[in-house]
Amino acid sequence: LDTHLEQFHLLKEFEKKTNVPKVFVASGAAFIFFVLIFFNVWGDLLTNILGFVYPSYASFKAIESSNKDDDVQWLTYWTVFAFLNLIEFFSDILLFWLPFYYFFKATIILYLVLPQTRGALTVYQSILRPFLVKEQANIDAALNAGINKLKVFFL
Repeated sequence: LDTHLEQFHLLKEFEKKTNVPKVFVASGAAFIFFVLIFFNVWGDLLTNILGFVYPSYASFKAIESSNKDDDVQWLTYWTVFAFLNLIEFFSDILLFWLPFYYFFKATIILYLVLPQTRGALTVYQSILRPFLVKEQANIDAALNAGINKLKVFFL
């Protein structure tokens, strides 16, 4: 972990000025982050930060790299994340009442994000892809019908 944290300039500077190891700072910040989520203090905000900020930056780095494997990883993540957000939008009235909902949501996001788990790829291949392949013609027809109605309305 210490070698991975070497790439973060702010952590290195903080370690030099305070003599507190980078690993302690990162571990403490992660602990506080998850305690806040666990007790639902800014749970929605913190899980959105977890689901959007790092993946957005990792996607930027993937776009800028010549490696296409990371492009597939992050496109898959965004597809699964969008699908889960759509489900959450329509079911949040029920989900909000579940104890520790945001803690479970943060755990799921970590499962999707972390390259060690390849969670987004697993969810995509086992759940989302079969559904989309089966329903692709219906989805395309509905999208085309909607686009045609919008064209008539605005033109």
